[in-house]
Amino acid sequence: MMPQENWLRFVNGEPTVQNIAPLIYRSWQRSLAHNINPAVISNNKFLNDSGLRELRESREDLIRAAGSVLPFLFQLLNSSNFSILLGDKDAFILESLGDGPFLSKAQRIFLSPGGNWGEDVKGTNAIGTALIEGMPVTIQGMDHYVQENHFLTCSAAPIHGLQGEIIGVIDISAEIGNQHCTLDIALVGARLIEQNLRHLTIERELKFYQQGSKLAVDLLKDGCLSIDRHGMITQVNATGASLIGRKKDDLIGRHVTDVLGAPKGWVLNQDTLDLRHKDGKGHELVTHFQRISDNSGSSLGAVGVIQIIGQNLDNLSWVGRTSLKSREILEKAHKAAQTDFSVLLQGQTGTGKEIIARMIHELSPRKNGPFIALNCAAIPNTLLESELFGYADGAFTGARRGGQPGKFELAHGGTIFLDEIGDMPLNAQVALLRLLQEKALVRIGGKTLQKIDVRVITASHKDLKALVDAHAFRHDLFYRLKVVSIELPPLRERLEDLPELVTHFIHKACAAIGRPMIDMAESVYPYFYSYSWPGNVRELENCLAGMVAMCNGSLLTVRDLPPEVRESLSEKTEDEDVSLLASQTRQIILQALVKTDGKILPASRLLGISRTTLYRKMKELKISLPRT
Repeated sequence: MMPQENWLRFVNGEPTVQNIAPLIYRSWQRSLAHNINPAVISNNKFLNDSGLRELRESREDLIRAAGSVLPFLFQLLNSSNFSILLGDKDAFILESLGDGPFLSKAQRIFLSPGGNWGEDVKGTNAIGTALIEGMPVTIQGMDHYVQENHFLTCSAAPIHGLQGEIIGVIDISAEIGNQHCTLDIALVGARLIEQNLRHLTIERELKFYQQGSKLAVDLLKDGCLSIDRHGMITQVNATGASLIGRKKDDLIGRHVTDVLGAPKGWVLNQDTLDLRHKDGKGHELVTHFQRISDNSGSSLGAVGVIQIIGQNLDNLSWVGRTSLKSREILEKAHKAAQTDFSVLLQGQTGTGKEIIARMIHELSPRKNGPFIALNCAAIPNTLLESELFGYADGAFTGARRGGQPGKFELAHGGTIFLDEIGDMPLNAQVALLRLLQEKALVRIGGKTLQKIDVRVITASHKDLKALVDAHAFRHDLFYRLKVVSIELPPLRERLEDLPELVTHFIHKACAAIGRPMIDMAESVYPYFYSYSWPGNVRELENCLAGMVAMCNGSLLTVRDLPPEVRESLSEKTEDEDVSLLASQTRQIILQALVKTDGKILPASRLLGISRTTLYRKMKELKISLPRT
């Protein structure tokens, strides 16, 4: 059956249509359902100049991506009898390129910018059908549903966005009989536009990242600078420039060695480094650098945080000072700092072990030396020894030329902090024991013995004594590491610290996002006291940071609590809750009053509540001022 007969039978409502492509038949059925009159010109969706201008503005990325593609396709066609069209996802034509007699004919049927060629407007056609079917199509002659378009042959291919969604269409149209590989060329055009869209997105994201990271650095409260893999300073914020004692413009583009006295090449062979230097006023500073690497481990550069010596001690608010247990920990840490003995810190994750380790270092005679931290659980067993002790040139395939120093060499004259020591494999334990005994090391694959002067602090959330009993940890190493042992209790065992910690973390979170200081409603405390805090102080900090970020008012309330904390109180009976809260609140207030010699104002500040609230609580709980 001829195409003309097929079309005539269908539009006249005759049921039998033979030898017609399924895609065309589906489209004709949709056209019929849209009540398209095949004998009438359908141009009821043509945008005026202002509407087209607004549409083009909203499709800016698509038009930019197609800008160089349309002329390229026109050259491939090598003919003036074609029109190349760019349409959006709604079948509106955005751009066209063509010349000669066909262009005039195309404009007469509104196959031009501003025209809509959706199936619901024009019936079966390459633009609308390709968008509906989601695939490249060629519509020739009487395949078109509307009779006035029977002189056309058109090929169209959908254009996909980054998520795979259809965002537009590229169409090549000509008079019937003038088709030569136009579907293939339309496909090439669609793929080129998609590639250009990816490039535009990457370019925009890179620009956003560069500007965003610069803004983030500028907003940091601490001094901060970043360097590239060659050691050149790329960014520095106002605080950092002030601490260094130079103008920002004088620092950008200078080598970190010239500014801070960093050793040559350290960016390429160390993950972290603490540099001691002085500011323009003679104050001692420390810049803690963290290397940034790509997926292959190659260095991209580093970010450094600049602080005045002793400023790290402000982080002790993270530990707490109110409870007896916290004060005992701080006292032990002060005493340990005056010695050079090994210290073992034990406690659950999130209890502040690294903060105590840094405190010991800052208060020790080694404070002007480096503080090098390494998480033993984060390093594969096969690489841990080379990380700790370094390796010589040619020690193994892929080794860095000239070798690489280990963490103990980098910590010479200072302190090394080995976190999660309980995860250290036995072979590395043997090597560590030998180093502690001999106070010297030999790099892997090397022959030279190097003397090492390092104070060792270790930490673990595991019970090391139990590991010793299970023969998973060497007993001789265990006793060398725990000359001084400090146990950090979980937060649930020192709830007296909660008010102090809450105030500290709310202040920190508000400062981090630049919002005014807010308070927390007293009704929230029962939930905090009832919750078990499995993540300890770190979980509390993150909980409060999230509450501050999401809070719409000036007061944190029960509504701001995360579900797991809010639900903890409902698990208890009302009587249990009231009894627990009253007992704990009474204990906390009494300790604050004792600590401040019964002075109400200092006690209220210590508790983070108003003086009026403290008086009311004392009356409710029948607390009298301690006698002096």
